Amino acid sequence: MMDKPSRTCSHASLAVLAVLTVLTVQALVAAPAAAEVRYASFHSPSLGRAVGYAVDLPPSYADDDRRYPVVYALHGLFESHAFWERRGLAAALGRLRNGQRLPGFLVVAVDGGNSFFANGRAGRYEDLVTADLIAHVESTYRVIPGREGRAVFGVSMGGYAALRIALKRPEVFCAAAAHSAMLLEAVPSAERGAGRWHMAAFSAVFGEPIDAALWTSADPLAWAARTDPRAAPALYFDCGSEDRYGLAAGNRDLDRRLTARGVAHTFALHPGDHGYSYVLSVLDRSLRFTAEAFGGRARRGDATRPTTKETR
Repeated sequence: MMDKPSRTCSHASLAVLAVLTVLTVQALVAAPAAAEVRYASFHSPSLGRAVGYAVDLPPSYADDDRRYPVVYALHGLFESHAFWERRGLAAALGRLRNGQRLPGFLVVAVDGGNSFFANGRAGRYEDLVTADLIAHVESTYRVIPGREGRAVFGVSMGGYAALRIALKRPEVFCAAAAHSAMLLEAVPSAERGAGRWHMAAFSAVFGEPIDAALWTSADPLAWAARTDPRAAPALYFDCGSEDRYGLAAGNRDLDRRLTARGVAHTFALHPGDHGYSYVLSVLDRSLRFTAEAFGGRARRGDATRPTTKETR
């Protein structure tokens, strides 16, 4: 038979429980709200099918009724919308947010397959980004509608697309940022070093042999020569100086063309190869640049003093 608990023990237990409750409440109050990456799909009229996307919500999204700007993130070849979380970019953004080094904004990554996010033989993927996705996000999430609440971001193939869209459609986004953008100084071919898998991806979008006119119509280097400095969005791009695909040369070329055109931009070469180790080493630079553009502090459209920085 168990002894009857004493009144002293009961009082002690209640005191311990009260202390634990206070500590738990204090921990909950002290802990920062967590960001959240959600996965969903929507119907794209341009493609005539459902398309997957991921949305990275800032910690404060659930706690207030404010509207937030959006960064539309475009992935590289052989990736999908899951790249934002799978490759560590969501975690890196989370660390910047927790350190209060960035204001709140959403990131939306969409699945573009190996389309180069271009309107081509594979479908109207540029329209997916500039029309369908924006319309869905602005009708589904609590975001700032219109150009001043939108930026486009990309890595490799996605960087190529982000820069092209920004130069071709300056009315859509207020800023564009790219890491290791796939900028090629000539139409790709096996003879120029393109690998078998890359050539298959190029051919699926631009034809086999590659249609030079179609390629030029989607080439950021070609669009740079037509950009109106007064209308251009805020532009940031960088590349690894040891990029194994030689993309530093194309990025330098874009810098030269924009400078000649008088288009304000920020460009840099940093030590590193092609890949996410490099991207994660410089991600804070592009995200801060984008945040400044949202805040109206980034220079854009300044034809007289283009902002150009190259670091070796």
